[in-house]
Amino acid sequence: MIVSLILTLAAVILAVMLAMENTTMIQVTFFGYAVQGAAGLFLLIALGVGVVLGVLLTLPALIGRSWTVMQSKRKIAQLENKPSRKKTSK
Repeated sequence: MIVSLILTLAAVILAVMLAMENTTMIQVTFFGYAVQGAAGLFLLIALGVGVVLGVLLTLPALIGRSWTVMQSKRKIAQLENKPSRKKTSK
């Protein structure tokens, strides 16, 4: 947990440094709309969109995995509470 937090913080710092170094004004045309801004700003926006898309694309797998774990725990609880049949010898 700490390692991922440190790596995330380092990535954010590097992204901000990259954005601050790229102050050249550029024009981006997207679906017919022209927008002018600093190149670094567009790089940060692209990074943010990539992070959001990555999270959204992994959510179904995470939800499915947690659903499976929940069902497995429920099944284990049912099996643990079920009285066992003892064989009687005649």
